[in-house]
Amino acid sequence: MQFWLPLISGVLIVVFLVFVVVHTVRNNRPYREEAQRYERLVKQGQPASAQVLALRELAQGTYDNDVELRVRTAELAGRPPLEQMFKTRIARELVVNFMPGQTIHVLIDPADSTAVAIDRRQSTTTIPR
Repeated sequence: MQFWLPLISGVLIVVFLVFVVVHTVRNNRPYREEAQRYERLVKQGQPASAQVLALRELAQGTYDNDVELRVRTAELAGRPPLEQMFKTRIARELVVNFMPGQTIHVLIDPADSTAVAIDRRQSTTTIPR
């Protein structure tokens, strides 16, 4: 009996750690995808402006807030304005710049107008620490 208790405890700890890792990776995916989309579009994207229609805070971190933005991109090269929703991380102090009614800078994929990312060079989302 004394042999099984440490073994069962160890297995439970491993299962818990696996759960935490899987949960963290799954929850961070949308934010990583938007950041990766930005890295791709900074090289080949078309700059545009967008009006923030809605902001929903999903989680508050120590420094950053996880938010979901709904934006309407400006008409661009004959393309009609397009509404987009995406999740991103914004420094707590900068969330005010992304409130509904604000205009932000975005990058749009010329080949796929549904691929939009915040242009972090002009609409800052982080504060250097």
